[in-house]
Amino acid sequence: MSADRVRLIPPEEAAPELAAIYSRADAALHDGQLPGPTLFDNQARALAHHPQLLQALIGVYEAFAAAPTVERKLIELGVLIVSRVNACDYCLRHHTPLAQAAGLNAEQLQCIQRGDWKAHRELWSEREWLIIAYAEGMTREPHRIDDAFFADLRRHFDDRQIVEMTMRFALCSAWNKFNDALGLDTESAFRHAYAEIMGG
Repeated sequence: MSADRVRLIPPEEAAPELAAIYSRADAALHDGQLPGPTLFDNQARALAHHPQLLQALIGVYEAFAAAPTVERKLIELGVLIVSRVNACDYCLRHHTPLAQAAGLNAEQLQCIQRGDWKAHRELWSEREWLIIAYAEGMTREPHRIDDAFFADLRRHFDDRQIVEMTMRFALCSAWNKFNDALGLDTESAFRHAYAEIMGG
């Protein structure tokens, strides 16, 4: 895939109102952590062509951050499953270090990378397994998610949590398509962090 199908706007050329967004993206790039609601560096630089859209999307993530109801480990798990199903290397490389920081272990991360989580049910708690099943089902065939599954989901999560995770995973799928359609390249810091976790 050829990279950067749209020009990535550097900070010095971006609209002034985007300065804080660029600053947080840069901090994520160098620290491997998200210092606040932000996008990843190349995402922000691509979306800077449409400043209002970039700001609106940041607003969504500010809303998530203001009142989170689902623990970060479970969100990152679901995001990785969605990204693996959609084969989005950009998101896998970014969210694997974040998932590790949130509490997923090396064996779990390797399992997700291979895509064989169904063969290793023993690696996951009941709540984690529900997240995996929901994220995969949403991404592959959401119309096939049935009431019996939702009954299981509701034993562990309330309606607000379900709404939050559903929107998170749906947005992740949209980001997968955005990143891959535009051929966004993974920034070197995240590429190296991912390689270290995956053993090369």
